[in-house]
Amino acid sequence: MDKLIPYLMGRALLLCSACMAVPFAYSIYLHHNFMTGVFGQSICITLLIAILLIKKSSNPPESLSVYGGAIFLCAIWVTIAFFGGLPYYFSHYLGPIDAFVESVSGFTTTGYTNILSLQDPALILWRSMTQWMGGGMILMFIATVLPAITGMFGISFAMPVALKTGVVTINRLRKNTRRLSILYAILTIIGVFFFSIAGLGTYDAINFAMVTISTGGCYFSDAYLYNNVWFASAAIVGLIAAGGNVIIYWQAIKRRQYSMLKKTIRNTEFHIFVLIILVIGLICGLHLYHNNYYNLSDSLLYGFFSVALYAGTTGAPPFEVLTWTDFDKMLLIVVASIGGCIGSLAGGFKILRLMILFKSCANEMTRTIHPDIIMTMKIDGEIVPSKVINRILGFFFIVFITIAISILVISAAGLDMQQSMDIAIACITSTGPIMLFHTSHSEILALPVIVKLFCCFLMVLGKLDIFAFLILIFGSRQQLLHKHW
Repeated sequence: MDKLIPYLMGRALLLCSACMAVPFAYSIYLHHNFMTGVFGQSICITLLIAILLIKKSSNPPESLSVYGGAIFLCAIWVTIAFFGGLPYYFSHYLGPIDAFVESVSGFTTTGYTNILSLQDPALILWRSMTQWMGGGMILMFIATVLPAITGMFGISFAMPVALKTGVVTINRLRKNTRRLSILYAILTIIGVFFFSIAGLGTYDAINFAMVTISTGGCYFSDAYLYNNVWFASAAIVGLIAAGGNVIIYWQAIKRRQYSMLKKTIRNTEFHIFVLIILVIGLICGLHLYHNNYYNLSDSLLYGFFSVALYAGTTGAPPFEVLTWTDFDKMLLIVVASIGGCIGSLAGGFKILRLMILFKSCANEMTRTIHPDIIMTMKIDGEIVPSKVINRILGFFFIVFITIAISILVISAAGLDMQQSMDIAIACITSTGPIMLFHTSHSEILALPVIVKLFCCFLMVLGKLDIFAFLILIFGSRQQLLHKHW
């Protein structure tokens, strides 16, 4: 194993322990001695392991191999989720397995929670922070590790001047992490400002900003103001910003080429993302009104807001969503499966990939009619390389197979087909509340341990673009074949 991997893991755990210091300090401020002890223990254990990993990997190499990058991507989620779950376990809210599931859900911004009612403000803050940290990790991986391993299946085409797919180096990680952290913090502060204007207190505004900008969506609060137009508007703006190509925002700030921001607003992918929210939101709202759920204005507000939440794979639903018809729930599942723009924090298949698939199908039909025709695919005036098209076709096939196998595995726990499909799609698209569309909390909590761990695997897989995991498996196989026993 590359010595750089434990070094990077140690640095990540250092950051995790530093973030735990925030709810630790908040619990001291609130004079909650028990939670102060909980976070104190968690910080000490996490910090100790971080120091040991860093010392063990003294003088690490400067670069990370493709296989080493795949190991790092798979291991970092498991490691940070294990230590991030310590506060849930030490506070006696959850057992060890459920605490791990809760932490994985947070860091992968899935948004599902095992906790039916969480009252402690410091632990609520930590739950929001895990989602916020997870969104930051995704940004960092998109800008550094993932392009070097998988090419991100279209992201290099979407940002031709941005990302390099060369080796991952410590220097590159440090620079990109620092710059992305500044951008991420700025977006969060803007979110806090808008939620404060919408009428939320400082504590709720900070939490809502973190779970919105990260597309995590899970927050325990009585401040859900779904009938508040200002709150809904602030949330929708944040969701659209997070669902757009965040890496282009970063490149615009990094290169001080703010005209690049127009590329996000003007490109076809972003237009389709907004159009999906408008059209599906209108359909959902009118259907709710037709079925006498609410009056017309409330129906449209609920429809647009819920569709925006699920299109950005945030998925924090009003309680009422669970009582809606299957037609409305299926609309939300469809938009969550599509997801946001490529290079965004949202999960799902991503709109650019679907655009390329549709154009590829149209080109093939044209070639069938005119066999000798020579065609190129263009999006926003730029030619899509055949390599990108082939990668996306392969990616689509693997996603389809993964969902099919996942439904089969989950159904073995005694759930019906609809419930199994909901859970599989919720985990892979990072839209956790979909799990509850046809399955109760008690049924999910009662699932066998192996199924819960499999769901954790799917949550992580949804953030790895699947191919990183396959590269890890393939690389391990190659090493075993060439090993001299």
